[in-house]
Amino acid sequence: MMCAKPLKNSSLKRILVVSMTNIGDAVLTCPVIDILREDFPDARIDVVTGPKAVSLFKDNPHIHVIEYNKHACLKEQWAWFLSLWKARYDCVVDLRRTMLGLLLWPKFATPLWGQDIKAIHKKEIHLNRLRQVYDFKETPKKRYAIQTTPEDQAFFEREILPFVKGQKFVVIAPGAADLAKRWNPDGFAALAEYLSHDYKIVFVGDSKDALIIQEIQKGLKCSTLSLAGKTNLRTLGLILQQASWAIAHDSGIMHLASYFNVPLVVLWGPTDIHRYAPWGSQSVVVRKNEGCERCRNPEIKTIHNCMSFIKVEDVIHACKKLS
Repeated sequence: MMCAKPLKNSSLKRILVVSMTNIGDAVLTCPVIDILREDFPDARIDVVTGPKAVSLFKDNPHIHVIEYNKHACLKEQWAWFLSLWKARYDCVVDLRRTMLGLLLWPKFATPLWGQDIKAIHKKEIHLNRLRQVYDFKETPKKRYAIQTTPEDQAFFEREILPFVKGQKFVVIAPGAADLAKRWNPDGFAALAEYLSHDYKIVFVGDSKDALIIQEIQKGLKCSTLSLAGKTNLRTLGLILQQASWAIAHDSGIMHLASYFNVPLVVLWGPTDIHRYAPWGSQSVVVRKNEGCERCRNPEIKTIHNCMSFIKVEDVIHACKKLS
């Protein structure tokens, strides 16, 4: 491998970006993809990700997605690797620090060794990894990594427009993979009632979030729309971009909204806020973890209860900063 770094618009024919598996983590790698697409317009860019995040990058004219399934048998994984070897990549940007940058023998590759600075945001860590192989000047304003399709637009027109009827709407995402990151359904119900005076309310999430949303909707007097389990990640990105603003936990949806710079209220729990905070320019974080014993003393093996200290009034106050 060469020690020099490629120059902008140099003749790289094929670039491989090794992204992440979980949705939020994969979204955090999108700025790297955007830079490479902008600065190397003639190169083919392949993006490796896991099954959960494939729909983020699928059907995208700017990139090609390659799914990696860690549960595949050895024979399938070997065939998968051989397909990468035959591609003869000029550059490998490995954001997972796997062995691919060495094994594929590209002209340029991010180094396997080296230590990331833990005190900075994960998005910046990925950008610093890119700098190890390519000295980019700035991140582009255009979003290349996630592209909506005509099918996504048709879904929006079919499901959203008849419900909002020309009114402004707010997206609420009450789900989170970790129970310790979730606010209570009663709080979301009270918040939805308050916001419904000025906005239509659209709930989003995956199929597992449908029960949570049903519980929130039970006692509501206002009309709301639930799209839980009905959207792919690209469609969700389109919905977020059309919303006035969004409310979410520390989740993949929060990072998706951040990527598209959607105004955002985030209800924050025990996660490291310096490393994973929302990264859009219009974000308000609601965090009340002072009373959580586990946050005060990590050696205590109790369950985090940070979210129980967040009151409806706290979230309404944050919403007023965006509305």
